[in-house]
Amino acid sequence: MILKSISINVQKRKSLAEKDVHNDPEKALYSNKVYFESCIRIAQKLFEEKLYEDCINYIEKTASFGWFNFSGYYKSGPLEVLLAKIQQKILPPASHQKKQKKTNKILHICSIVYTSGGHSKLLYNWIKNDSSKKHTILSTRLSLEELTEISHFYLADHIDAEHISVKSPSKIESAKLLNRQLLNGYDAIALHIHPDETITNIVLSQKDITTPVCFINHADHVFWLGTSVADIVLQIRESSIPVDEERRDILKERQFFLPIPIETVHQMEEENTGHETHFINLLSTGTAYKYNPNEHYNFLREAYKIAEENPDVIFHIVGIDSDYEYAKEYQHERIVLHGIVSPQRLAEIEKTTDIYIEGYPMPSFTALLQAALRKIPFALHYNPLPLFKLFSDNNEHHIVYPKNLDEWHSNIRKLIRDKEYRKETSQKQHGYILNSYSIEVWKSRIQELYQIIDKKEHTYRMPNPDRYYNGENEKLLVTIDKRAFSHYSFTENMSLLGKYFVYKMTKPKNPNINYFHKKQLINYFRKKE
Repeated sequence: MILKSISINVQKRKSLAEKDVHNDPEKALYSNKVYFESCIRIAQKLFEEKLYEDCINYIEKTASFGWFNFSGYYKSGPLEVLLAKIQQKILPPASHQKKQKKTNKILHICSIVYTSGGHSKLLYNWIKNDSSKKHTILSTRLSLEELTEISHFYLADHIDAEHISVKSPSKIESAKLLNRQLLNGYDAIALHIHPDETITNIVLSQKDITTPVCFINHADHVFWLGTSVADIVLQIRESSIPVDEERRDILKERQFFLPIPIETVHQMEEENTGHETHFINLLSTGTAYKYNPNEHYNFLREAYKIAEENPDVIFHIVGIDSDYEYAKEYQHERIVLHGIVSPQRLAEIEKTTDIYIEGYPMPSFTALLQAALRKIPFALHYNPLPLFKLFSDNNEHHIVYPKNLDEWHSNIRKLIRDKEYRKETSQKQHGYILNSYSIEVWKSRIQELYQIIDKKEHTYRMPNPDRYYNGENEKLLVTIDKRAFSHYSFTENMSLLGKYFVYKMTKPKNPNINYFHKKQLINYFRKKE
């Protein structure tokens, strides 16, 4: 009974400690940092034991952990160095002949693309609006059939793009399949990859690849792999250039501002036929997790207040389903949760939208710009961290981030109740967006990029030491998303000493990690090397 009581008390203390870590952003950030660093050490052990397949998988898992459970790091030199070392072990030397002349071909490499979401639109809008090049889309994680189907969703039959898949159950085989492509047969390689992508780092760390590599920084607020193989980082926000020069050690000269390409103004105006209704339609769009509340922001609570205060308002939210746990607490007859919708359905909703409300704590820049180019006046996120600001304040064009929640409500109230103010705001904002983010502007920038690329050759860069950040940006990031991972996955083939090392890395415990129970641990050690 005494032992049982001690065990229960230990479990209680453990639960309280884990709860404390979850509720304290600073402690959560530090706990994630410690665990992330321990994962790097395990990955290095896997490499030392020549378990290259497991090592690649473990690096991907570690990068996923750093992406979803923010750890205070925006890059990892040790992980990228390991991937370059693995390249030397699994790929043949000097397997790529040097390009002799321009080919007017661009290779777009993605991990996965979807029928919704900003990063997929970035890829396909590039292809749709750049007829000066022949485009090839290659996926590391989708089958050829899956990739072609999604491309058809965006491009229909109007664009002649080649499709390639290097998906394989084996990461080494995927790397070899990518390496067999004529990578020097393109004018540029554009990476539209997930933050945890490993295959591109392995292949593009080769010295005989000369085609310049452009890394599209569509996840500019989180950790990602790729700094060592990126010749040019394409920033969708100009403000990210000095930030990434510091936190990812990417020199300003290696960065280029390429605005998010949105449909042409003429297309927008043709679709905006206007509408007559007694209601004021508000819209906010974003992936569900971007709305998850924290101690500073609760979007659905404030949306509920707006609906209650304004009986003529219908608040449409695209991206959140009605069965989403967070949404259940704020159900309202005039808050319509559409979930994930097709671009065509979103366009229909936007046609009848009077005001666009930027979501928080994490905004969706593509959705905001798309609404703005439809001449929909928008209300920006209040008191955002620099990480989540697309614009600089511009009072002349009604582009202002409210300082606090009261100012935010006051601005939205005026947009709802003052039709002339709404019209003036729409005109001012639309003019600003048109001059900065229209397709015409994007086309001009892409030609500038191609001129820069013509003078470049690909270079693998040894990463500089990593820096840990624990400021307000990072404390917010650690609260936004959390994913569970298994501590022991991809280490089952290690030697007994290797497994003991993995076991030692279980202390201190991280609340986002699933560890083995006693019986599972015994089986783990019993498994033959």
